[in-house]
Amino acid sequence: MFQLDGHLSIELASYLSLADLTGLVQARENPPQRLIPLDPVKVSAGFPSPAADYEDGRLDLNEYLIRNPVSTFFFPVQGDSMEGAQIFDGDLLVVDRSVRASHGSIVIAFVNGERLVKRLHLSTDRVALVAENPRYPPLEISEGIELMVWGVVVGKFRRLPV
Repeated sequence: MFQLDGHLSIELASYLSLADLTGLVQARENPPQRLIPLDPVKVSAGFPSPAADYEDGRLDLNEYLIRNPVSTFFFPVQGDSMEGAQIFDGDLLVVDRSVRASHGSIVIAFVNGERLVKRLHLSTDRVALVAENPRYPPLEISEGIELMVWGVVVGKFRRLPV
């Protein structure tokens, strides 16, 4: 951690090799296009909609979730500390290293070498990684604690039981 213009700053990861990140999958630069039918009518979560029963449009999940393929990676989630942000054990996170982390971002961070997913809290006098589960206290970043923000979570996948 270092100071810049009198404000606490964090080090953005740029020196980790991909070999150091087990469980990591990188997005392809030119993935094959797989178009899935996309209905223009939204699904009602309340009363049924009298919408038309036809397909109109296609959705490419790569295009939808991956803004920058060379800086996009996928991380599996283990644990329950981010359930309040709808991130659950077994989810697959979409992480973009080209997105600049800011206050409130959900980030993949390394704290003293341990990889975590948490919400980043930044203020002029405080840096913390905050869980989205009241059972976990905030991790205050102080002198002697090494924090490296590796990337920003921009999406996620979850399989539902069938």
